[in-house]
Amino acid sequence: MKKQVAILLGVLWICIALNFFLLPHSIASAGVGSIGYLVETGWQINRHVIVWSINLVMLTLTYFLLERAVFINTLVGSLTFPVMLALLPEWMLIRFYGVSLILGSFFFSLGIYSLYRIGASNGGVTIPPLILEKYYGIRKSTGVLLTNAVIVLLNLMIFSWQEALVSALSIYLIAFFMRNLLKFEQTRQLKREQTTPTATEERIAKKTLPVD
Repeated sequence: MKKQVAILLGVLWICIALNFFLLPHSIASAGVGSIGYLVETGWQINRHVIVWSINLVMLTLTYFLLERAVFINTLVGSLTFPVMLALLPEWMLIRFYGVSLILGSFFFSLGIYSLYRIGASNGGVTIPPLILEKYYGIRKSTGVLLTNAVIVLLNLMIFSWQEALVSALSIYLIAFFMRNLLKFEQTRQLKREQTTPTATEERIAKKTLPVD
């Protein structure tokens, strides 16, 4: 139950990043939600249909290429993400373009990080980084950067080079924030391991305790 709540929270962060900060400013920078927005803008295909379609393809890849536990957790995220994205209203929380760009990129990376740390995903383009890390040893942050490159190309096709440049900047910020979140997690885990006594140390401590 705790893991399912964590998955929903991670999906919520991504939806907040898209509907409150990025998409209201037409910043389609990362994730399957941005791909849906771009396809809807360019070819008038409902964005939620695109999100569902991509997620189903990625679920299939997850089933065959990743662990069963990841598939189960991805299943929950993939099914809830389109629903939450549709239910959460698209609302411009901050009118300052630059601030929205930074905050949206941060919350998006926080959502992906929250899912990755429990071995889950919201589907879509967050699946390829897991596959790239498992089979090719490519870091997740780098994988996110590579797989979202297609969104930069879509921005260039549908809008202009300015939007493509902003999209690339946001994708870089997402990878930057995620890389630092992962480093923070590794540092915290290392400190926890250093401060936690091992079984051998505990046995030695017991032996050296004075006996009444």
